[in-house]
Amino acid sequence: MNVSKAGAISSVKDDTDDGVLELDNDKNSSVNNVENVTKSNNNPVQLLGNPTTAAANQNDNENENDWVGLCFWTIFQVVGLACVATIICRSVIYRKGYFEASSDYSTQLVSITVTQFSNWHYSLTTIGFIYLYANSMLMLQKNKNSDVTLQYVMLHTFAFAVSALALYAIYANKETNKPKDSKFYQGHLYSVHSWVGLCAALMFTVQWLSTVAAFVMPCLRNAGLPPGRTFSLYTVFVSSVALVTGINGHAIKLLKGAYRTYSTESLILNGFGMLVMVFLFLIAFMVLKPTRTLRMYVLHE
Repeated sequence: MNVSKAGAISSVKDDTDDGVLELDNDKNSSVNNVENVTKSNNNPVQLLGNPTTAAANQNDNENENDWVGLCFWTIFQVVGLACVATIICRSVIYRKGYFEASSDYSTQLVSITVTQFSNWHYSLTTIGFIYLYANSMLMLQKNKNSDVTLQYVMLHTFAFAVSALALYAIYANKETNKPKDSKFYQGHLYSVHSWVGLCAALMFTVQWLSTVAAFVMPCLRNAGLPPGRTFSLYTVFVSSVALVTGINGHAIKLLKGAYRTYSTESLILNGFGMLVMVFLFLIAFMVLKPTRTLRMYVLHE
């Protein structure tokens, strides 16, 4: 009888011990589960960090991007204005400027010589085909849903008008030197410069017409801007090639032997050609850059 009681007591103790152990294990597992849930819930906070700090970092990055974009835009404008100033100063200092005043002060007549027509051609080409047209490209915002604004159309139209005057100036220059009995096409479009320049003029005309159409018909805006921006870049490239080849041929023909002896005018014209190429690379980089780093600072912003 005592033996059976002792056995029963020992079995109860064993069961009690096992129950305590099981309760302890359950308690530990519950605590571990709570800790794991807490850690898992804290992970997004740890990954996201402090929202205030993230916003501050984003603002700092935006300010840095704006500063970089402003620097590139400033360099772009300085190089473009340097191109315009170089060709104008060369025309005024070395090639009698743009007008010829009459020797008779009573009449006050002003004429334009053959050389001055050439000065008008290269100066207006630089202003219209290169500088103004490139600036009009930057007025297109860097997104697919951007619209053709009135400011963009006005600047584009002004660049087109200046370029048309440049073409008329070289036409008048060629017509002045032609014999009376020659045909209408003689003296025109006989060089690579002329052919490339004609291609640039046709591309500019197509671009201007598409710009006006996109402004008048809003349904064409979203569809026309991305290819239009690329086509504009091609137009600037062709115009730059035409200008550089033309100014080089003009310098060789006009200066002759002085061109080989590194005369001051020849160095100025060569430097002008290099400035045009640098300007072309800048506009290509700023248009093709896909990020916000080079956000454009233009008239309508």
